[in-house]
Amino acid sequence: MFVVESNPTSVPAIQQAIVSRLRELADPEVARTTQKFFPEKIVCFGIRAADLRAFSREIHDRVKPFWSIDQALDLAEGLLTAPELEARSCGLLLLSRFRSELNRARLGRIRSWLKKGYLDNWALIDTLSLEVLGPLFRKNPGQLKILEKWAGDRSVYVRRAALVTLVKLPRERKNLGLVFKMVRTAVPAEKADDLVAKAAGWLLREAGKTDGHLLEKFLLKYGKQLPRITVRYALEKFRPGRKAYFMKITKA
Repeated sequence: MFVVESNPTSVPAIQQAIVSRLRELADPEVARTTQKFFPEKIVCFGIRAADLRAFSREIHDRVKPFWSIDQALDLAEGLLTAPELEARSCGLLLLSRFRSELNRARLGRIRSWLKKGYLDNWALIDTLSLEVLGPLFRKNPGQLKILEKWAGDRSVYVRRAALVTLVKLPRERKNLGLVFKMVRTAVPAEKADDLVAKAAGWLLREAGKTDGHLLEKFLLKYGKQLPRITVRYALEKFRPGRKAYFMKITKA
């Protein structure tokens, strides 16, 4: 049970109660399994994703009558400074439940978290991008210019967030031009960080589901300038023979 000892609606009290409850739920075996999904060393309690989502719903039920998105942003920022993956993720999951209130004016604060390295692994960036940012831009496609700027940012975390935020947009054909443009912006011709290179491949793969012919044309033109892992991810849904052909023809 989620228990708040002091003021049940104050951000610091909720934050303290969240961390205390997560410590109680910790499972060392789950923590060891979780580490296998990350190339870098992470700190985690060891809590299954489904349990963490259920916990975020419980917190939301507690604070919903009293909070707006600004309190949710404050909580997320506070939890993002914690070392444990689940504490940081919990703040983002709770923030996603207030995403209908998210607007352009608040994006600068979220971008600052990425710039400061508060979200420093694929799991945190993808939670933010898919659960919080993606719905905003799908609802407000006129604001996609913001993501174009993010795609050219010096921070690999900002660039990954820009690409992953777009992952569900290629389902609409009209967005494919933007997808290809942002991949070229985010992934430099020189060596790209794996966080960005893999996200670019993922985004291209989704674009290929909508129009495989356009993806092939893009790879024929720019494939030699892309990291091999980007091309490999982009080709995951291709037939084996076609995949082998494009891996060969795009090799620099």
